[in-house]
Amino acid sequence: MNSTIFLISLIDAWGGTIQGRTLLQKRAYFVALLTDIRVDLGFDAHFYGPYSPTVDNTVTQLKNLRFIEEQATAYGVNETGFEIKRYDYKLTPDGITVARKLRESPEYSKIKSAVERMTQAGSLNYMELSIAAKAFFILKKRVKAMSKEEITREARNFDWNLKPAALDKAVSFLESLDILRSAA
Repeated sequence: MNSTIFLISLIDAWGGTIQGRTLLQKRAYFVALLTDIRVDLGFDAHFYGPYSPTVDNTVTQLKNLRFIEEQATAYGVNETGFEIKRYDYKLTPDGITVARKLRESPEYSKIKSAVERMTQAGSLNYMELSIAAKAFFILKKRVKAMSKEEITREARNFDWNLKPAALDKAVSFLESLDILRSAA
């Protein structure tokens, strides 16, 4: 499966809309982990956790093909003078037509199943999902199990500041997904 088909399927499986770039990245990260679909998204450490330039580039391609539309919502200016925006993604009518065809594939069923597992594991916002992705990213790099304190220490190596309460919620989410054993 290529990244274009993966992302159209992913957005469709989430109801046709995903609110925010970070949320799109983290949902793609976990859905790719939860399925055995062969798609190389190339996730690596980034400010908000695992980030895929492939996902970012594919979003641009999908916008250019008019399969998804991107809508920016401004939230003001931060203390350094930069505008704060959220970018939301929605399948267009052409994207919905493509998604309908993809729904018949076994890969789509796996993506839909992963989305359902994530939904059942907990409704996390983009920051909470980022923390869960950071924690799992760290765990995947290790050979042995790690305590929450060890995860927090390791996160500092990526300049990620994980607060204990947020990490507790992230670990509970990962436990609900039943993927912690696969990280060790």
